[in-house]
Amino acid sequence: MAYLKRSVLLSGAITGVRFAVKSYEPSLMPRSGIDQGLITGGSFLTGFLAGAVSGRLVRFIPFFGSSSGLRLAGLATAGIRSAEMLRAQLDPEDAPHSETAGWVEMGGEIIGSLTLSGLAAEATTPFGKLTTAAAVAMGSATDVQSALSHRDDEPDARYILTSIGIAAGLNAAVAGLAGVVYLGARLPRRLSSSRGTGLVLSIVGGVATIGVLGVAMRVAGSRTLAGIEASNAQTEIAYATAPDASTVSGSTFSLAGYDTLGLQGRRLVSEITPPDAFVDVMGAPSVSDPVRTYVGMDSAISQDDRLELAIQEFRRAGGFDKSLIIAASPAGTGYVNYIAIEAAELMAMGNVATIAVQYGGLPSMLSMNRIEGATALYAELLVRLRDEIERLGRDITLVAYGESLGALTSQNGVSLASDVDELIIDAALWVGTPYGSPLFETLTEQEGTVVYDNYDHYLDSADPAQPGPRITFLNHDNDPVTKFTPADAYRMPQWLEPVNRGRGTNPYQRWLPGIALWQGLIDTKNAATVIPGEFYSTGHDYRADLAQFIRLAYGFTNVSDDQMVRIEERLRASEVRRSEAIDQGRVGS
Repeated sequence: MAYLKRSVLLSGAITGVRFAVKSYEPSLMPRSGIDQGLITGGSFLTGFLAGAVSGRLVRFIPFFGSSSGLRLAGLATAGIRSAEMLRAQLDPEDAPHSETAGWVEMGGEIIGSLTLSGLAAEATTPFGKLTTAAAVAMGSATDVQSALSHRDDEPDARYILTSIGIAAGLNAAVAGLAGVVYLGARLPRRLSSSRGTGLVLSIVGGVATIGVLGVAMRVAGSRTLAGIEASNAQTEIAYATAPDASTVSGSTFSLAGYDTLGLQGRRLVSEITPPDAFVDVMGAPSVSDPVRTYVGMDSAISQDDRLELAIQEFRRAGGFDKSLIIAASPAGTGYVNYIAIEAAELMAMGNVATIAVQYGGLPSMLSMNRIEGATALYAELLVRLRDEIERLGRDITLVAYGESLGALTSQNGVSLASDVDELIIDAALWVGTPYGSPLFETLTEQEGTVVYDNYDHYLDSADPAQPGPRITFLNHDNDPVTKFTPADAYRMPQWLEPVNRGRGTNPYQRWLPGIALWQGLIDTKNAATVIPGEFYSTGHDYRADLAQFIRLAYGFTNVSDDQMVRIEERLRASEVRRSEAIDQGRVGS
């Protein structure tokens, strides 16, 4: 029994190490040593569980569970693995890119770990055990070197040591929690000398301990989320004073108090494009003042009340007097991309109105439970806007804008508000759509709507004789937000099947079960690391593409290339100024 226990724990440890070293392989985004440590720690834990469970189960398989059977399987696995590694080193196009190959490789790692753990457990001398450790170390060092050689960010020794330290700390914390559960189950068993009663007490103790830990973690998580949401309601020094313009929410003319708009709302309404910008950038005065209507979470008690307030406020500000209405669905924090709105205001010469209603105050990754409510809110907003446009009988173009989670909720809302044969909107620009949007899949897979990686992609594929697309999708080829799903843990995504996955991707990136989940989570976290004023077209950073796609999606065909150059310069300068304002800090901090 002791031999079996040692063998199982050892097989788990070796498999964990094998999974951990493969976690250094390239993925979509560069990552820091700390991020790598989180991926490595998660991969080790996954491998440990896979190896330990397999070590238990394999003993019940005839012949294969015997020592000789495991040795033969381990030898065969090592040979296959060496051949595949050689092929991958020589040319990534020769490396297998399939779900089966991923499962076979990780299955082979488990079998190899079972073999080595069995040999180590059977060894009667220190030399035998040392031989097993050396085999694991040599194979792991080779794999780490191979993985790092295919990375674009060239990690150094400090990077590796940092990642190992973080991974060790993470798994120590997990082991500590497991130890607490073990004690919670073990201690009650000593209260009874009866084997049956002791077993019952042990189960009850273990379940109770898990329950207490779960409640504690839930309370801690709730407090953390509440703190994050509260921070998004704080007032910044640079945006402490309400704007003067009557065409924006939060002004002295507004039905929505400035203090109720939240951090993102106050930034948006305070950054409306000023009159002098139109002369400087577009070469002529604006035809009218643009409208920005924003209603925050604190602007009204219920979602219905916030929607009603938004329509009334939009009407008051003159939104229905404009030729173009942009219905924007915010991201999770309430953020509406200032760059997109400023670009549209410049191109429309001020003859445009933007409206947005906040549905939450948490980052998009933490707002998935609010998608249903946000969808219903946006759908009803579109219905109210369309009804008002038809009632007024004016020539007003209604367009949708959404980015990141806002793209998903906007698409869901459009689907909900539209008839079967006709969309409720006249046009849409959806940027960085997260994986899993039904409308995205319908339009792209069934109706052939093109998904553009950047503006050059559009120019290469567009027919100059045809009008611009009514529905415009902008997704970077290397944007993790548009690709990641928790199902990546056990299912290979289609985009990884070809070697050439598009601009900014790595041909050596592979799908490996149990590792892809951790890489995807960290990639998504790192998808939009930006420098103010420096626009790049990569990952979830769409600033370099937005102006051109605003012109394309919303039909600003009269905007010249020279004007576009000045618009781009203005947008970069605006972001630097806005960043400097944000850096002043918050009131009371």
